[in-house]
Amino acid sequence: MRTLLMYAQDHKGLGHINRTLTIARHLLPAHPTAVAYIATESPIASNFTLPDRCDYIKLPGRLVPAATPLTVEDEAASRERFAEIRSRMLRDAALGLAPDLVLVDHEPLGKLGEFRDGLYALKARHPGTRFVFGLRDIMDDPAAIRALWRDLGVYDALEDLYDDVAVYGSPTLYDVADAYAIPPSVRSKLRYCGCIVRDPPAVEPGELRRRLGLPPPGAGRVVVATVGSGSDGYPVLDAVLGALEQLRGGGAFPDLQAILVTGPYMPADQRAALEARATAAWRVLPRADNLALMVAADVIVGMGGYNSVYEALRVGRPLVIVPRETHKVEQRIRAEMLAARELARWVGPAALTGATLAAALEWALGQDPEAHARRVHELLPSFDGAARLAQYLSGWLGD
Repeated sequence: MRTLLMYAQDHKGLGHINRTLTIARHLLPAHPTAVAYIATESPIASNFTLPDRCDYIKLPGRLVPAATPLTVEDEAASRERFAEIRSRMLRDAALGLAPDLVLVDHEPLGKLGEFRDGLYALKARHPGTRFVFGLRDIMDDPAAIRALWRDLGVYDALEDLYDDVAVYGSPTLYDVADAYAIPPSVRSKLRYCGCIVRDPPAVEPGELRRRLGLPPPGAGRVVVATVGSGSDGYPVLDAVLGALEQLRGGGAFPDLQAILVTGPYMPADQRAALEARATAAWRVLPRADNLALMVAADVIVGMGGYNSVYEALRVGRPLVIVPRETHKVEQRIRAEMLAARELARWVGPAALTGATLAAALEWALGQDPEAHARRVHELLPSFDGAARLAQYLSGWLGD
């Protein structure tokens, strides 16, 4: 039996666990004697359908009741205690499973370095284990990533711990070696696999529209708006509704219809406010198969997360991006990169209104579908990154 240990750091997002499961679904069927375990904090990991011979190791999130105020000292002590708990769990799991292959997504040493001890202990005790770091193409501001990696000792880990670095992207879009100052001694380990996205359903758009109660292609335009997990997606969907009302009410697109997906983490009061504005022309869903909806759509609105952007590109639909506004600028970089190549329009959170989003949607709705799909294909000829990565990893799983 071969054992694969995967680490997918997700707190309130869906991207890392989705990407990790996509890889597992491609890899495990090719290896009938292999099993996989996914270590994740995601509180909704159990909601995902796991492939055969795959299970997950739930890392605890730190819970603090709102009625229990903490001093600064108590807060620091609580965080340190949970960091130690998670670090011990990861170390015990790594040593106990003694995996043949370890694939770590996004955080080379785990969240805030929580997997460091486990990874190095496994390397010392089982030198035959292979270690691969899965690097999402755009992490954050390059200078910020370089500083963080220096502080955490990531460059040393890339040199001494990891056997290879699988880049989930294309150098024609984003050169991670230069962006993150990867040293020459490590660059030979880089393997650009392409985009890691799910396979779209093998159903024609017209059939999907029929199942969803939407007009057939050519009989009405359809906008699909998604906001990932939804924890901070309300302003985006609120602006989408304002834009839809403006575009349809103004007579420019009288046949416009839409589906808005709030995601599982949107607060109940915000979801209710959006549902109260639903009409016969647009509906609001708490969750759905977003990729299937994208296949049925003419235009897609979303935030700038890796999964949602590359899924939209995979199905060749014009995209309007509202990048998440946090201390990280990853989504803005991705939005600017695609807008510069005429594959998307983006609206910054500070400028987000129904009117500004309507202007971006007018651009998207005015695109020729075939010409847009050709532009995508010229830049990204294939989206078989998961299959290519699975084939590459197979070399270390035997069979």
